[in-house]
Amino acid sequence: MRNRYRTIHPSAPPAVACIIFYTGLLVLCAQGSAGAETGIALPNYQPGTTFFYSNGSWETVEAVRGEQVTWRNHRNRISMGSRDFSYRRQQWQTRRRQGTRRQRPREDWFAQSSPASLWPLAVGKKARYVETGRWQNEEGRWRTYKAHWRSEVAGRERVRTMAGEFDTWKIMAYRYSEGAAYGRPPRLREVRIWYYAPDVGHYVRYTKDFRGRKPSRSIDLVSVRPALDQLNPSVRSAIENNFQRALEKKRSGQKLGWALPRQSASGMTQPVATFRTSTNRFCRHYHQKVNIGNTNRSYFGMACRDGAGQWRLPRL
Repeated sequence: MRNRYRTIHPSAPPAVACIIFYTGLLVLCAQGSAGAETGIALPNYQPGTTFFYSNGSWETVEAVRGEQVTWRNHRNRISMGSRDFSYRRQQWQTRRRQGTRRQRPREDWFAQSSPASLWPLAVGKKARYVETGRWQNEEGRWRTYKAHWRSEVAGRERVRTMAGEFDTWKIMAYRYSEGAAYGRPPRLREVRIWYYAPDVGHYVRYTKDFRGRKPSRSIDLVSVRPALDQLNPSVRSAIENNFQRALEKKRSGQKLGWALPRQSASGMTQPVATFRTSTNRFCRHYHQKVNIGNTNRSYFGMACRDGAGQWRLPRL
């Protein structure tokens, strides 16, 4: 398949183990050092942050209360779940259905519980838990189910996506139907894989393999938009102007900073690589930093220049 993008000013990439093409996107991967880093904590989500994906969807963090995160997606649907994204959302809704889920540690012989969480992450760490849930279909009928999950930190990989190139932790989760435990023949129903990038604070690739029962799915992170709506107007203006000027004027690898000392705010935008799409649009990968008070956050992604000369996050 022909690659959609032609690199103009790429930053020098590290050595990689493989190069593949899928759905028109260039993807690189390399096995990282297994023991170089351990103890990676749960993501720390910030209300207002929006994550854009390669399938055209996006999600905004509506609220964070302790370990619970409330999300609103591109269809204006609300869901809620743990900061541990390897657990399925505990409250969810679609256009036709809604439901709830609960996860608990799995107990084997003599009521011995298995670890139910992989966090903090370490290569080789394993967990098992039981998920129970109920959901209501479009006819108003409620259904219940029970599933067994086994998850593990499979290793480290360097992955390039539309949002950029990242060192990631590969997290795998296997879903078995009820009855797979306690000596019965297991029935593997689904395999999920996340590539979690600590620099981003979120996964940059997510795949679901339904074992032939229906088509598998894979999405990549495209961009992350900072939480701007709740900021001081002068800070928001500084962030937006800096973003536009850096992508328009700076070469790849050059940084453009900004600072508002009276608001204890500063930041920068750094274009990382420039390329042209098959429709002749110029796009750039970028790294953005926003520092407000004692809070320092990084954002990654790609933006494309529109006909008016404005750089915008693509909604594919």
